[in-house]
Amino acid sequence: MNRKIERRLVKITGIWQIIDGLITILVYGIYQQQVLTGGLSTIEHVGNMFFFICMFGTLLIGLGLFNLILSKRYMKDQETSKKIGCYLLVLGIFSYFIMDFVTMVLAMAAGVIFLARNKSIRISKSTIG
Repeated sequence: MNRKIERRLVKITGIWQIIDGLITILVYGIYQQQVLTGGLSTIEHVGNMFFFICMFGTLLIGLGLFNLILSKRYMKDQETSKKIGCYLLVLGIFSYFIMDFVTMVLAMAAGVIFLARNKSIRISKSTIG
């Protein structure tokens, strides 16, 4: 079975997560820093918020890079792996909690398709072999 659809979905997910992480760091981080320094908050509070925003954006960029590597190296045709499918489903659930609905839809779709194709590959291997 060809895993072209799953690889494309995971690549799109990875690219979106990298863009989302950059937007989080550059736009929201800088905006938050400007808003908080204009108010009555202390410098320590601004530093902690900016650090948290940057760490969250870095997490998104890291997940995006991991997804790109996953789609390129580990998602092979005619091979089954429950770990990849479960990872994609967990990523979708994580994305739901952080309210990243684009990643949630892409990861859930890729995970469900991946696991369904695993079953058909196992069935076809058992009938041939």
